[in-house]
Amino acid sequence: MVLVDGRRMVPFDLNGRVDTNSIPISLLQRIDVVTGGASAVYGADAVSGVVNFVLRKNFQGLEASSSYGLSSQGDAMKRRTDITFGSNFAEDKGNIVFSVGKTTMDPLMVGERAIGKTTTSSSSGLFSGSSTTSPAVISVTPVAGVTSNTLGTGNRIYDPATGKFIAYTAAVHGFNTNPDNYFQTPIINDYIKPYAQVFYTHTDVNAQLAASGTFGNSFNIPIGSPFLTDAARTQICSARGIVAANCVVGNSTLVPMTISRRFTELGPRYQDFGNDTFQTTVGSRGDFFGGWTYDAYFTSGQADQDQVRRNWGSLSKVQQAVNSLDGKTCVNPANGCVPINLFGADGTITQKMLDFVNLSAIVRQKVKQDVASFSTTGEVASLKSPMAKNPVNLAFGLEKRTVTASNSSDGASQIQSEVLGTGAPTPDRSGTLKLNEVFAEAQIPLIQNQPMIHNLAFEAGVRQTEFSTTTSTNYGTNKIGAEWAPTKGLRFRGMLQNATRAPNVNELFAPQVSGLSNLSVDPCQLGSINVADASKPGTLSALCAKTGVPATLVGNLAAPSSGQINQLGGGNPNLGPEKAKTTTFGFVFEPANVKNLAVAVDYYRINVTDAISSPSTTDILDQCYSSKFNPSFEYNASCAMIYRNTLNGTLNGVDSKGVFTGQSNQGKLWISGYDLNLGYSISMKDLGFAPQLGKLDINFNYNTVGDNAFQPTATSIRRDCKGFYSNACGVANFANKFNQRTVWSFGEYKLGYNLRHMSSLQVEPGSGTWVESFKNVPSYNYVDLNATWNYSKMLRLNMSVNNAFNKQPPLVGNTIATTSTNGGNTFPSTYDTIGRFITLGANLKF
Repeated sequence: MVLVDGRRMVPFDLNGRVDTNSIPISLLQRIDVVTGGASAVYGADAVSGVVNFVLRKNFQGLEASSSYGLSSQGDAMKRRTDITFGSNFAEDKGNIVFSVGKTTMDPLMVGERAIGKTTTSSSSGLFSGSSTTSPAVISVTPVAGVTSNTLGTGNRIYDPATGKFIAYTAAVHGFNTNPDNYFQTPIINDYIKPYAQVFYTHTDVNAQLAASGTFGNSFNIPIGSPFLTDAARTQICSARGIVAANCVVGNSTLVPMTISRRFTELGPRYQDFGNDTFQTTVGSRGDFFGGWTYDAYFTSGQADQDQVRRNWGSLSKVQQAVNSLDGKTCVNPANGCVPINLFGADGTITQKMLDFVNLSAIVRQKVKQDVASFSTTGEVASLKSPMAKNPVNLAFGLEKRTVTASNSSDGASQIQSEVLGTGAPTPDRSGTLKLNEVFAEAQIPLIQNQPMIHNLAFEAGVRQTEFSTTTSTNYGTNKIGAEWAPTKGLRFRGMLQNATRAPNVNELFAPQVSGLSNLSVDPCQLGSINVADASKPGTLSALCAKTGVPATLVGNLAAPSSGQINQLGGGNPNLGPEKAKTTTFGFVFEPANVKNLAVAVDYYRINVTDAISSPSTTDILDQCYSSKFNPSFEYNASCAMIYRNTLNGTLNGVDSKGVFTGQSNQGKLWISGYDLNLGYSISMKDLGFAPQLGKLDINFNYNTVGDNAFQPTATSIRRDCKGFYSNACGVANFANKFNQRTVWSFGEYKLGYNLRHMSSLQVEPGSGTWVESFKNVPSYNYVDLNATWNYSKMLRLNMSVNNAFNKQPPLVGNTIATTSTNGGNTFPSTYDTIGRFITLGANLKF
């Protein structure tokens, strides 16, 4: 959970995520992290902790900072400029701060790094391009009873040299998609101290993707299309049983074909995201009666996102344009139709053809959040243990939160696959959730300043929530904890918490849309099944036929296009809250005989039931087709969630919804581990050096994981992903990792390094057949360097080098984990793909 000065920020998307780019870095004073028992105080969505960005108060003067960064290869440039102004007013009773910043980053193409130049199959290690290529790849389902089929079955690609369709091989004919992808505070009196905050952030993110195309969609092509060569036409007629008299140019007999033609002539697709976040807060804090304090505020925020797709193309216009009998006019000439040639070599689609079928589309998303809160804290002098110095400290509060989200799109985006490459439609959808909460917290000192008990204290908290959408639900969150310090420098602590989290707006109201999931091998593809068994109950072949593989394609079903399949998912308005039990305990050691040393060790365990989750495509396919989970190969509930292409039996194309991964409250989650935090500051004098050499500040943060397991549905397996990556686990499930940072401060200079360690990973056992070298990723260590020179009271210069030794990311291919984590033949969100990155900056104060 992300807070700013202890208050919620408006989410920037339907998932409830906060865009930390909206937090002004120039005003940042510190970042506080709370890991245990936070749900009772901040809300159940803080079950795993809180990150609180604390901003500077009472800032005076003018501060300007600027930085410029560049990779060691001279690309991926990043520029940032911030200006902050602050001043007191009303005889120093008030303070106002204004800050503005701008960040610009150049895109880095996947193909601009050696690892991403060619898309690679994780299963074979070979080139694994998209079957949407140029020339076109087609698939024509033969009619039953055909005895002389010269076209063959499965995917076929047009050969310009012979004018015929030949067998398509992904490693030879696939399209390489990688190179084109983008990797104020016045004080009236002690009782009323009003404050206000205003945040506004605008971001533009431009993504570039490989050229659009027909993506295996099905089209009705006249057998007499002049764009077919006579040789190709003869092949198709043989497969469809069309007599010779009708197998001529100009014949209007329609043949259903799935066609994968990349519009290379159109250039890359673009996806532009414009985000605006605006939030205002007004409030007052101050003293209450009897030494109590209060804080009351109202905050309102709105996040708007426009997603514009350019150069994607229109499915309906392509269908209209392919229906031509003379190559000059369309059978349906509406809207200035221009016939399009999908069967020629690369370059045969003209600009006029492209202008007709091209299409841009827009989807708009809006999230609005209003929060009203009041809290008060204070001591109750009459409630004090006879063996304690301090009385009981209490806190009470209430909070009302309303979140409204909506998703709207233009007409094209609301039609199934009308925008080429998008799959399911994006219908208009909206919803509102409301939460009314009251909470209380108590800190109770029991024994203080006694032998072997420097401090023994108890704490408890409770939060009651009324959650409503179309219906209303009441639930509670509570915590109980204790702290024992036998001496001043050693304290033990523990916390038990029961938390209940309501679903967010995305989980409730997101529209059902199709995306992509990685799958290297379809259980029903090619030789995995055969015609002889297709009619035998209890065989994989029969089950594949029952789930949508056409009888004429049994044994010849094409492999997933580009190692990806369609996946259908979205929100579920019937979701309920999920329940979590957390346990944390540990100790803090600050020895009196070692100055400036602090060591903290904590154990944590989080168990979630009724978890809001969805099964992976791998889970569903395994539970249907695997002999391990379905030994009798019966058509079961998982099989019913698989929607194959009605024409070619694959899980690709507009005629396939793919695998349905709906959300439910059937999930369970188990997480545990240990955290170690060490901080130490020592003067160089104490190390035997000259005192003018300053001091060393050393920090070490280590995490080791015990469990990282989940079970998305009652019929799914309990999967522990610790140390693994896969399509079900994703990636970054490290068994252990640490950061070790050291800063040497002397005079006006600071030099430092940060060592980032990530333990080794391996592919999840049983997740598929993979290239041997792709099955393991060794442990990784990155070294970052930084230097600061306080040239004067007004000017500070700094330099940083991230990934100083230019460590390259691991090569694992493109299909071994989820599409969101596995791209460019590596894991770009986990490992550094840019390489060594150098930043120079300056900060000027007046």
